[in-house]
Amino acid sequence: MPVSWDEIQNSVQFYAAITAVPLNVLLIYLIIKYSSSEIGAYKYLMIYISVFELIYAIIDVIVSPFAHAYGSTFLVIVNLKKTSIPRWVHRILLSAYCGFYGCSMAIFGIHFVYRYLVAKGSDLLKTFQSKKIIGWLLIPAIFGLIWSCLTYWPCAKRESTDIYVKDNLYEKFNLSIDDVEYIAPYFYELDKNGNLEIYWPSFVGIGVNSVIINVSIATIIYFGKKCYTILNSLVPHTSKSEKNRRLQKQLYFALVTQTLIPIVLMHIPVSTLYFSAFFCIDLGSISGIAPLAIALYPTLDPLPTMFIIGHYRTVVFNWILWLPRKFGICSKNSVNPEIDETTVQDGPDAVTQSNAIIQESQV
Repeated sequence: MPVSWDEIQNSVQFYAAITAVPLNVLLIYLIIKYSSSEIGAYKYLMIYISVFELIYAIIDVIVSPFAHAYGSTFLVIVNLKKTSIPRWVHRILLSAYCGFYGCSMAIFGIHFVYRYLVAKGSDLLKTFQSKKIIGWLLIPAIFGLIWSCLTYWPCAKRESTDIYVKDNLYEKFNLSIDDVEYIAPYFYELDKNGNLEIYWPSFVGIGVNSVIINVSIATIIYFGKKCYTILNSLVPHTSKSEKNRRLQKQLYFALVTQTLIPIVLMHIPVSTLYFSAFFCIDLGSISGIAPLAIALYPTLDPLPTMFIIGHYRTVVFNWILWLPRKFGICSKNSVNPEIDETTVQDGPDAVTQSNAIIQESQV
């Protein structure tokens, strides 16, 4: 019996989630157990994004949405025939799912601001200390809440969208309109005379959400570029300042790689769906690539932190090589668990080290 496209999407979501959960739990453990005490508030930012991805993976597998583009709309759909969860709960979970998507880039934006402040040696690093860090962490949460609200109301299931998509849903998936809950930005709807007219709530809602995403990406590009310029301009003249710069570069490039993953797997596919609906391009089953790619994001995103940052990489390699060492397949000294980066500061005290490097480079 052939497997349907929506079943393939749901299967990928399930297996991606059961992989993402242990990977993110492992990364949280590495951060808590093996981070240097001098790494400062950045440890909490890394834990924050890991918890975010952990929850995102769980919501993804509970909701198990699949996507379908048709004419002037695209739908993020839940098949209610496969779940015992009430419709109203799925409506909330779908909105939360979209909210997590909407705030993902804002979280990385906060990370890049922090990395820039460390590289510059700014006194603003103090705002990441103690309770003040809550203000920074609330920014992505507020963005996500706005996204959720603007998908819950302007893009929620309604009669005109039902009429427009019901025949296509039955033809493609053998689902009646009562069998599904969905989120759909229906940009141009049919009036009583069969003429297309603009549905402004969808335009305004998607417009505001697009501004949030673009502001987040602009923040990443701006502070990412400035941080990269500063890191490349530093010329260390002591072993301690060299170790500091090496750690900062590892953290920076791990963050860049982490950021590229959601851009490629989430924002490019979803932006394609938006443009197809805006220009009434019928993508059909191709639109199912978007939820497949999104499901892979929480699975792949912890890996750069694990394997680019030196000390975490060494711990992971030691774990991987434990069994071969036990049977004498490889040398016990093949990976050295002691790494000098653990003595390097990256928190508020890194201001002093960064300024020292700058001063040394100006001598």
